[in-house]
Amino acid sequence: MPKINRLKGLPNTITQQFFSTTFYYSKGYMADWVFNAASEKNVSELTINFWNNTITPNELEIKPILSHLPRLKETVHKTLKSQNFESNFITSGFMKIKMGKTGYRYLYCKTILIDKNGTEHIGKEYTESAYEDGFKVFRTKKEYSESNKSFLERIKNLFK
Repeated sequence: MPKINRLKGLPNTITQQFFSTTFYYSKGYMADWVFNAASEKNVSELTINFWNNTITPNELEIKPILSHLPRLKETVHKTLKSQNFESNFITSGFMKIKMGKTGYRYLYCKTILIDKNGTEHIGKEYTESAYEDGFKVFRTKKEYSESNKSFLERIKNLFK
C-alpha cells in the first residue's frame, strides 16, 4: 500500500486550485463569487462540499461556484492514481470558508479530505482576497420581474 504522507499536500492543492485564476466565471474569480454571494445573504461561514457538489447554506448554491467543483474532485482522483492509491481511497472532500472582518474583502479557507479509514487530511488555513469590485450576485424580485418583461413592454414604460 502506498504511504499516506504522499497525500499530505493534496488539501492545499485543492484550495489553491479553487482560488486560482483558472477558476474564473463571468464577472470574477471564486473568491469574488463566494465573498459577494455570502455578503449579500449575510452568511459568515459556509462549507463547499466538492465531493457531492453542494454548498451549505444551500442558498449559496449558485452556478458560478458549482460549475467548478467537479474539477476539484478530478484533481483528487488524478493524484490518487499518480500516487498508486485506489480510486476510492478518498471518500469525502470539502472546504470550510469563513468571511474576514467586516469592511475587508477576504476569506479564510481550509480544505479537508476524508479517506476510507476515516482519517481526516486537513490542509492549512489560507487567506484569500476578493479582488474584483463588488458585484451583485442575486437579483431582487423587482429586478427579476423587470428582466422578464418583453422588449415591447419596456419601450411602453419609457413613454409613461
